[in-house]
Amino acid sequence: MDFSRKNYDEIVSSVSATLKENSEWLSRYSKYGTAIIKNTETIQTIKKNFRQWAPLYLYMNITEAKSSMKFQLRYRGQRVAEIFRRGEKILISTSGLDEKNKRDFGCTITLSNVEWTSSEATGFRKHFRSNPVRSGKSPKNNEEHRVESMLLSEFEKKASSGKSVISIQPVKVAQIARFQMPTPFRGSDAKNIKYANSNGGGIDILCRIGKGKGTRLCVIEVKDENVASEPPTAAIKQALIYGTFIIELLRSKSGQVWWEIFGFSGKLPKAITLAIACAMPYSKTADASFEGHIVNLGNDRIELHSLFFDEHDNMISKIRTSIPQCIASSEKG
Repeated sequence: MDFSRKNYDEIVSSVSATLKENSEWLSRYSKYGTAIIKNTETIQTIKKNFRQWAPLYLYMNITEAKSSMKFQLRYRGQRVAEIFRRGEKILISTSGLDEKNKRDFGCTITLSNVEWTSSEATGFRKHFRSNPVRSGKSPKNNEEHRVESMLLSEFEKKASSGKSVISIQPVKVAQIARFQMPTPFRGSDAKNIKYANSNGGGIDILCRIGKGKGTRLCVIEVKDENVASEPPTAAIKQALIYGTFIIELLRSKSGQVWWEIFGFSGKLPKAITLAIACAMPYSKTADASFEGHIVNLGNDRIELHSLFFDEHDNMISKIRTSIPQCIASSEKG
């Protein structure tokens, strides 16, 4: 199949058909959603007992959100510890992570279920507040995690002044923990869409964009490079696979539950508009001919966009995007 612009419709049709053929996900995601909603208040209560200290950020995966309610603590997108409640105490542990922490960030402090307020934990946080640079021995995929974290930190800013893009906030577990929404697809190759049950890939960044009643979801596929072997057109096709799944999830029996998990109040709209975007370093020669293209899925639709960024000193310095809700009035036209 030729995956040129005209074939975006075929990707959506293929994903939709695959989900109908493999219906096991319906029950599984319904159970996920019910458990997360049930745990939301407890997660929020646990978090009230400790403070998050940048540049260390809280994350949760699907298992943690629905069962263990442990927080991952990440630095530049890489897991360096976990935080959990035991009785009345908030504990932190680096079990299983000590070797990587030393290799990648020169951290020799090991924590074995010590209290978050202990001197050992304070020393651990102090080490990462010194902003250690990742060692060259670290695997390359950690670079993409760094870029994801950098973008999330930019999107999380509340005030629009000084923010590279406006009207955008990441979807978080219980409105607290950064969250990589799982899917049942391995979306690394749009030419070979694979249904993978519970072993599918996760959405790099799931956001809400816009304001008020015009707020919608946006699926972002992040790349740490902008190269000919993996151009924006390839990344947008990966995002399209995941975006199609999100619409099908919202149209399933558990859709209203997930609508709430994603941070919306009120009833699921009769017609959903979902944005997808590729996020990668800026290049003057990048092919973003897909910008503004729309793919319909029943009464719903998916809009294709780009998000190109510059960075300086491990921070986003500029973003150029085609997402209209995220462009300040002064930058339009």
